[in-house]
Amino acid sequence: MEERLYKGKVTKAELMHTRKTGIPFYAGLECLPFQDEQNKTKLVLVFVKDVTYIQLQSFVDRLEKEMFQAIQNEISFNEKIQLICNGIDHLFHRECFTAFVWEHEGKCQMIQSNVWHPGKTIQYTLEQSVERTCYEKLIQLRQVVVYDDFSHLHLHRPHKDLALEKEFTRCIFLPVGKSEGEKLGVMTIYFNEQDYKNAVYSHFFERIVDLIILAYSYEKKQQQIYSLAYMNLSTGMVNLNGFIGRLKELKEWDGVIHLVEPTEFSRIVELYGRDSGEALLKQMYERILEKCEEKHILVGRFVSSSIILYMEKDEAETRHMTEFLKTLVEQPFIVEGRSIYITLKSGGAPIRTGQSIKEGIRHAESALSEAKESFGTMARFYCEEKDAQLEKELLILNHLTEAIKHKEITAFFQPKVELRRGRITSMEALARWTSPVLGHVSPADFIPVAERAGLIREIDLQIIEQVLRWFQRRQYEGKHIVPIAVNISPEHFYYPRFVEELEQLIKKYHADPNYLIIEITESLGLVDVKRAQEIIKKLYIRGLKTSVDDFGMGYSSLSYLQKLPFSELKIDRSFTSRIHEAGTLAIVRSIIQIAYNLEIDVVAEGVETKEQADVLYQLGCKCAQGYLFYRPMSFRELEESNIL
Repeated sequence: MEERLYKGKVTKAELMHTRKTGIPFYAGLECLPFQDEQNKTKLVLVFVKDVTYIQLQSFVDRLEKEMFQAIQNEISFNEKIQLICNGIDHLFHRECFTAFVWEHEGKCQMIQSNVWHPGKTIQYTLEQSVERTCYEKLIQLRQVVVYDDFSHLHLHRPHKDLALEKEFTRCIFLPVGKSEGEKLGVMTIYFNEQDYKNAVYSHFFERIVDLIILAYSYEKKQQQIYSLAYMNLSTGMVNLNGFIGRLKELKEWDGVIHLVEPTEFSRIVELYGRDSGEALLKQMYERILEKCEEKHILVGRFVSSSIILYMEKDEAETRHMTEFLKTLVEQPFIVEGRSIYITLKSGGAPIRTGQSIKEGIRHAESALSEAKESFGTMARFYCEEKDAQLEKELLILNHLTEAIKHKEITAFFQPKVELRRGRITSMEALARWTSPVLGHVSPADFIPVAERAGLIREIDLQIIEQVLRWFQRRQYEGKHIVPIAVNISPEHFYYPRFVEELEQLIKKYHADPNYLIIEITESLGLVDVKRAQEIIKKLYIRGLKTSVDDFGMGYSSLSYLQKLPFSELKIDRSFTSRIHEAGTLAIVRSIIQIAYNLEIDVVAEGVETKEQADVLYQLGCKCAQGYLFYRPMSFRELEESNIL
């Protein structure tokens, strides 16, 4: 400035100055130099203008822009407050020290300017009771208060020490309200002998308070948005998005993701309503936290009926998890005022740093599905073989619809042989699929997929039509035919129009119903015995025979055998393969004797050796089926073999 004046140049400047009353102000200076003939400055005319209001408002305008930029950058509330504190300290040329105290979650929190400690976000939780009490009273102030001597106040000790070191002898307290009658906090400014009590500074402080309220309001809105996006409000747990976010915050993880579900959840909701289900999960959440208070664990809400956990690997070993679940259900849960005992199912999958969290969750879901197939409280863990199986099943399903549409699934025939003379008494039609894309697909693979996808009925009907068409052709050619058994799935057997559709097909091909045997898996009898009786009776009236397949594999074989009028009983291959064992031999002998007493024909499945055939014959079994006699054959192989 002096150099410019020395050179005779008009100079403008703004300086911080103090009036005689002690009130600081910004002086706007415009200096007009006068020079002599040698161009030496001899006189300077100075115009002085009070620009305090302009300077303060300009500062707040800049601070507002910085605040909105901070909001856009999602800077934390603490950093926004420090931005304000730093700005005030710089505005007054470090002739003051600023801090803000507010109540948060029942505690007194403090953030201060870092002008005196550059590069640090300085934040405290006030632990001293006398300090907390002091600030709690200050927060309730209704107007700005200035203390000419604050030495008697129990303010934060490091602040008082710094103020005394810098000779800041006075202190101003600016109360900040959240809403009418509700206080947020108090801004504390330590300064020297200057006096800030006039209208210009009052308006300035009001705008500073407005900025703090803006930062707080935005923080509350963000918390509300976070709650909606990341929290399950009814239980207090984070939702799946919140769980994933918190897991990512760990940066490194080596543990197990568990999905835990009450087995009885849906029943409780049906009986007592959705709120009761929420209450049950909330109690589970609280028990998990209580049991794991000393362990590193994350807990969240997965879907409506289950909770998701992350546990460190050492705490989540397979042998520990089931026991851990049992401790959670030792005591009853309170639902609608009732004490209810429940069981839990859990699916777990390991997850490590770098692995996709969503993949880990998918693996845990797969394990949970497996756990649901067990009784009682049970934990299951994911294995890669299960994933490969699921991928295989999905691939099969993708091609199965086209296979049905293009009739790629065909019937193969395996004869049933009279043990005494080796004569073919009947045959079984077996579904076989050779895909142009997948090649040969085992029925053990595609039949379960078809059943789950609701496609099995169409496959059954196609096999039946192929059998009836074969009957029609053989009869037209005057060739010998034998009865053929077709397997009927549970879904198809209980289909309301099953018997009517079957009757229509028989009429369509002018077939003799006596040559068609409906082979039913034994487990059908466990579903609905009464309906099964009605359906089998309808089949019998129409001249159709019935056979029970895989006999001995169910849970109520003997109890329903006399209730359902089967024509044939097939001993499961698992008994045939172990017929050399004394226990199995006794069971097979009993089955044959019971069937004989009920006048039911017996066929032994899976006969592969002459020794097995001899034993069965000695036990009184008259007919058998297996590789010892014939393998399944296609239509062409059957015709070319001339075995009929």
